[in-house]
Amino acid sequence: MIPRRLRLRNFLSYRDCELDFSPLHLATLAGKNGDGKSALLDAITWALWGEARGRVEDDRIRHGADDMRVELDFDVDSDRYRIIRKRTRGRSGALDFFQLDSQGGLRPITGGTSRETQAELNRRVHMDHQTFINSVFLVQGRSNEFTVQTPLKRKEVLRKVLGLERYEDLFRHANDRRKTAETDAAIEERFIGDDEERLAEMPAVEEALKQTASEREALRERLDGEEKELAELRLAATEHERRERAVVEATARLDDRDTAVARRTESIAALESDLAAVRETLEHAPAIEERYERLGAARDEERALAALAVRAGEIEGAITGADSEIAQERRAIETTVAGLDRQREDAVALVATLPSLREEEAALGGERSRLAGLDEGVREAQDAASEALQTQAARADEAGGYRARAQELKDREATLAAAEGEPLCPVCRKPLTPDELQATVDQYQKERRQLGKQYAAAQGAVEEAKAEAATHQERAAALQEERRTLDARVRECEQALAARLSKAAGAERELPDLEGRLATLSQSLDLEAFAKEARERRSAACEQLVALGYDRERHAGARERVAEFEPAEADYNRLTGARVQAEGLGDRIAGARAELRRECEERDHARETLTEAQTALDASDDVSTRLKAAEDAVAESRDRLTALDKEHGRLEERRATLDAIAARVEEAKDRLAAARDSAALHEELARAFGRDGVQAMLIEQSLPELERIANTLLDQLTEGRGRTQVSLRTQRESASGKTVETLDIHISDDLGTRDYEMYSGGEKFRVDFALRIALSRLLAMRSGATLPTLIIDEGFGTQDEDGRDRLVAAINAISSEFRLILLVTHIEELRESFGRRIEVTKDPEHGSLAVVR
Repeated sequence: MIPRRLRLRNFLSYRDCELDFSPLHLATLAGKNGDGKSALLDAITWALWGEARGRVEDDRIRHGADDMRVELDFDVDSDRYRIIRKRTRGRSGALDFFQLDSQGGLRPITGGTSRETQAELNRRVHMDHQTFINSVFLVQGRSNEFTVQTPLKRKEVLRKVLGLERYEDLFRHANDRRKTAETDAAIEERFIGDDEERLAEMPAVEEALKQTASEREALRERLDGEEKELAELRLAATEHERRERAVVEATARLDDRDTAVARRTESIAALESDLAAVRETLEHAPAIEERYERLGAARDEERALAALAVRAGEIEGAITGADSEIAQERRAIETTVAGLDRQREDAVALVATLPSLREEEAALGGERSRLAGLDEGVREAQDAASEALQTQAARADEAGGYRARAQELKDREATLAAAEGEPLCPVCRKPLTPDELQATVDQYQKERRQLGKQYAAAQGAVEEAKAEAATHQERAAALQEERRTLDARVRECEQALAARLSKAAGAERELPDLEGRLATLSQSLDLEAFAKEARERRSAACEQLVALGYDRERHAGARERVAEFEPAEADYNRLTGARVQAEGLGDRIAGARAELRRECEERDHARETLTEAQTALDASDDVSTRLKAAEDAVAESRDRLTALDKEHGRLEERRATLDAIAARVEEAKDRLAAARDSAALHEELARAFGRDGVQAMLIEQSLPELERIANTLLDQLTEGRGRTQVSLRTQRESASGKTVETLDIHISDDLGTRDYEMYSGGEKFRVDFALRIALSRLLAMRSGATLPTLIIDEGFGTQDEDGRDRLVAAINAISSEFRLILLVTHIEELRESFGRRIEVTKDPEHGSLAVVR
């Protein structure tokens, strides 16, 4: 994995920054403590694995921002990828993964979830975050991550560096297959045992089949005789039932005829009663007709008075409407008077505030004078800030001159070192003896150290001037904010005061008009001088009501007379009906008597038929008891035969099932043998792929190479003086005398083997550094995990000047094996140690910035 381009937005101290790694091979990442060097490396690990400093995700969002985003382009083998990780404060983050084609187009390879996307990213990078910081990335404060871990955790890191996860996968796969095969074998054994228990009942099933076949044959012969007898009894029973039905039907016909004769007799009696009532009604005809005529006269009078009542109601409605208009007009005037009275009271109150408002207007003049004083303070602070910025620029130019002079001396020193034959003096161009060469180089180095101190002093002056300028700028900003707040408050007060003065003056002008309108309306109410048109309509309607002459008592009497004679209408209708009925009732009575004679003859015939049917029934036998016994016997035999048939079928089915079970047992025995073979095979494979098999062998094979790389680096770092060596052991003897698996680190020097804690800080760092570089080189060399990148963010502060020079030489020695090496430092002397550098600075307003030099 080689970083190619990094873009940050609102991540830690960076607001917006883009960094191109493409032109870099060996470079320093330089800047002061706290400027944001480590934040750049945090951005890389956060983009790739979501891991960075701090436990709370939102703490990584730049102060004052709502979200953050990191975008990283990187190469793996010959492919280029882009990962984008972003987060909004208070919400979950998002992760997008792309592969770039040769034209720069993006092909999404993001998974369905962030977890799936992260798994795909780890697969393509060939490592997780823990492996990265244990081998490739020497994190600040964690250079001893590998050294101080427990032996088992060290072994796990080495296993990941060697790419042994695939053997873990093979081990788990073989172990899972073994467990599956053992489970299958146990299941087959259980099934075989259960099936063999079932097969033990086969002889009993065969014997039961023979017995049921014999019983079925005997029962069929007996059932044939019982069914023949049952058929004969059913014929006799059918004939007896037919004769019983004939008696029942004849009895029903006789009952019907008796009922018809009785109904006809009642009908004739009713017709004769109706004829008597009609004759009685016709006898009272004159009196009924006289009362009916009086009813008509009463109705005519009531209708005439009802028409007058309608007209009287219309006139009274007009009077009520006029009264309503008068009352509504009164209420409207009273409401207006009340509103005007309230307006007058408000106006009087507003006029009373005029003196105090004019006093407030005079007081605002003092606030305006205070605004002028704040303007003068802002100008003074801005002038002081400008002067401090000029000082900062002058000191920055001075520091640049010191740096340029130091670079010139370094170039001269490099020219002398690279010269073939006798070197020439850079000033007089004369050949230099070895002593003169050494004196010249020493002088250059002395001057460079002096220039370094002068540069540091100039940079300090730059920071002081920068801080002073920031102080004056902050004071100017504070005064401007105070002036803005005061000005806004004064403007707001002026606007409010102007509105209140305008309102009070308007009330003073309107007060006389309000009082005049109020007096006019009050007088109108007192004199009833309103709603003149409604009053005139009411007077005219009252005159019309008198002229109409409608009498309510007379109308009530007419209605009473209508009610008194109203029954005469029903009597008159009955009289009319009786006259019509009198003509047809005699004919209907004669016809009914003829029908009665015919129905009596039919009744006599039905009685004779019943007598004949009863005689025939008495002559036949009732076989119902014998028939019931025969039916029960046949049913019992049939039920028994059905039960035997079912039992025989069940036994046949059970025999077929047992035959199938026998065949299944043979198949299960074949599967059992195959499962046992598979379990044995995969058990052997699991041992081979497990940590005590191929993995242990590969770790043992890698340790000599890891020791060789680390010890070679230690030789370079110490130049053979105080020779320090490391050795790695994968087994040791426990207190009980048993051999246990481990990964112990043994460190020795001229004084012998000592514990890690007994070495000095510089010595510890050299051991840690050598082991971590060895792990990185081992990771870069192993197949399937090409990672020609090394990032060092640690340790140079523990070394003296000579130790730092040897570390730089060691890094240069291994630089050809990596595509990119970044050295993070805040030490001024190391900024120019390599060809290129990434300079990190921090601005209070814009945050951290990173630029490739």
